[in-house]
Amino acid sequence: MEYRDLAGLVDYHLSSPLMTEEQVHEGCTTGMAYGVRAVIVRPCDLDLAKEWVGGGVRLGSRTSAAPGDATTAVKQFEVRDMLRRGAVDVEAKVNLPKMMSRQFQYVEIELMQLLKTCEEGGAKLVASCDVSLLDEERTLILCKMAKRSGIAMLSASEYRAEQVEMMLKKLAPYVELKLMVDGKSLEETLALREAGVARFGVRHPGPLLDAWKLHLEELQKQQDPPTAVIS
Repeated sequence: MEYRDLAGLVDYHLSSPLMTEEQVHEGCTTGMAYGVRAVIVRPCDLDLAKEWVGGGVRLGSRTSAAPGDATTAVKQFEVRDMLRRGAVDVEAKVNLPKMMSRQFQYVEIELMQLLKTCEEGGAKLVASCDVSLLDEERTLILCKMAKRSGIAMLSASEYRAEQVEMMLKKLAPYVELKLMVDGKSLEETLALREAGVARFGVRHPGPLLDAWKLHLEELQKQQDPPTAVIS
């Protein structure tokens, strides 16, 4: 195993509404140091962040923080603006009020339109949703819509443990699953990876990736033969 086996699956989210530009800069530097897959910043930080992120670390952003405020047209404008400012990964919030109102066609068409906008700009689209707010029926419908719309990844910002297995089963093999894993141990995260989770989001990469480094060091010590002692 290598460090990139986990670090290369980690997206570092720097999207708190209270973060200063100095904190975003520090976060980008931290993301580079840890060699994460991508740094996800607020749209207003993209112009600065593209000067701070490089060396194989991707730059991403997300649509409006509130999951049900923006219309599809507003989200499309947001996505085009992100692409113009340098984002290569886009996380689009699934419209939760429409999901709860059973306006599933609206949600699916919106995902298809946002995907087309991203593809035209050469970016990757991830649909993001707090699935912990959905019942089993709506969770299954979301998985079906994700597959039909053509998106490659669904991100669960919040979720219940029992939903993970269901989503992995229903999304495969066409749509990958991303989970936010702040607060989870290295062992829990590795178990999720083994189960089939393709990517992990964090707001604090240190606890997870420092534990991963230590784990690899311990494995290396176990593999290294003991030094012979000459009497």
